[in-house]
Amino acid sequence: MNAILINDTFNKFLQINPQLVCSQVIPLRKEETNILKEQLKMVSKNIEKEFPYFNKRLDSLVNDLFVNTSGSLGVNPFTFGEVLEILSTLNNIYNIDRWSLIHHKISDVSKPLYLNGHYADATLKAFVAINQRMKKIYKMQCPHEKELDGVTLMNTMFSDKDPIIEICSRDTETDKNIHMGTRFMLAGAMSALRNPQAHEIRDLSPDDAMRQLMFASMLMFKIDEAVTYSNIQEQ
Repeated sequence: MNAILINDTFNKFLQINPQLVCSQVIPLRKEETNILKEQLKMVSKNIEKEFPYFNKRLDSLVNDLFVNTSGSLGVNPFTFGEVLEILSTLNNIYNIDRWSLIHHKISDVSKPLYLNGHYADATLKAFVAINQRMKKIYKMQCPHEKELDGVTLMNTMFSDKDPIIEICSRDTETDKNIHMGTRFMLAGAMSALRNPQAHEIRDLSPDDAMRQLMFASMLMFKIDEAVTYSNIQEQ
């Protein structure tokens, strides 16, 4: 959790224009300052045992970060600089290049949204990308058939009897289970993860969103395997 929380907090601070910070006071909304203060407190609490010095510094800086001047909230530039330096150091320590593990078709659509704090949108885009890719493959393989979507599409593509795409030979019981399991994972993702987020507003934490993106990435790699095994030439 620390890596994601620190990275998210660091990115939020980077969105504050440094040139405006140097002008002493930036008008800010109270909601924005409260969010940043709460995240700093969470970071401080989470690193208390591992980095006690940074923990104490953040605790002492958080209350001085925002100032009220002439009735408007702004940033203390000196405190801001020290907080940003601490977050940058922690970010480098904890940084695991998670995005290098994520399928490029997922990171292309989801990374910008995730880094800007739009976690639910990032995960929705990932599962929509999976669905769109499968729809294109279906249209290539079955150009005269009615368009399918979501769960029905996945069940049809990886059908047990006459699959349109296969991930393995299905000659053994193990292969049959792999093929069936891939179908269930894809269909389940459409039902449990894509559909709910497409039809209602859902809040996701950075951790929850990253876990879903990793799952979406795994599914996209599975589609790669199936495309290669089935000798399908994608356009």
